[in-house]
Amino acid sequence: MSVLESKTDATDDLDDTDAEVSADPGPGPEDSDESEAAPADASTQRGTRRALAHWRALAICVALAAAAATAGWLYFGQYRTDQLTASATTAVVDAATQGSVALLSYAPDTVDRDLAVAQSNLTGEFLTYYGEFAKQIVAPATKQRGVQTTATVVRAAPAEVNPDDAKVLVFLNQITVSRDSPDPVQAASSVMVGLAKVDGRWLISSFDPI
Repeated sequence: MSVLESKTDATDDLDDTDAEVSADPGPGPEDSDESEAAPADASTQRGTRRALAHWRALAICVALAAAAATAGWLYFGQYRTDQLTASATTAVVDAATQGSVALLSYAPDTVDRDLAVAQSNLTGEFLTYYGEFAKQIVAPATKQRGVQTTATVVRAAPAEVNPDDAKVLVFLNQITVSRDSPDPVQAASSVMVGLAKVDGRWLISSFDPI
C-alpha cells in the first residue's frame, strides 16, 4: 500500500471520527436550561413546603391558644356564677331563718324589744300588717297572760332565689308556756317565707303557713 493510500485511509478515518464526534454534540442550550431549572424548581418546592409547614404550625398554635382562652373563660365564668348563686342562696336562707325565729319568739318582760327586733327583719305590706298585729294583739296578750314562746328552725330550704326576691320553705318547732298553761306546749309548723332585697339586705315580705 502506498503512502498516499495510507494518508487517504488515515484521512478517511479522521473524517469518520469527526463525524462520530459531531453526531454527539453534547448538551445544547436547551438541555443546559432544563438541567439548571430542575434544581431551581426543587429548591422552590422545598421552600414552599417549609412555608406551608410554618403557617400550619402557627395556625395550630393560634387555634390551641384560642381554645384554651375559651375554656378558661367558660370555667372561671361558670365558677364565678356558681359562687354568686351559692352565696345568694346562703344569705336568703339565713335571713328567712333568723327572721322567722324573731317573729315567733317573745316573752312578757322583753316583748316590746322582741317585737321591735322582729319588725326590723320585715318589709313592705307585711311590715305594716305585723306592726299593727303585734301592737294590738301580741303585746297585750303576752303581758296580761304571761305568754312566752320560743321558736327554732328545724330545716330551711330555698324554693326560689332571684336577684331581688326569694322564697324559702321553713320548718319550725314552737314551744309556748303561759300562766294559765305552765306546761310547755310544742307545735310544729311549716311556712313559706317570701323575701325581698332592700338596700342589699334580705327582708321578709310575706309569711304564709302551709
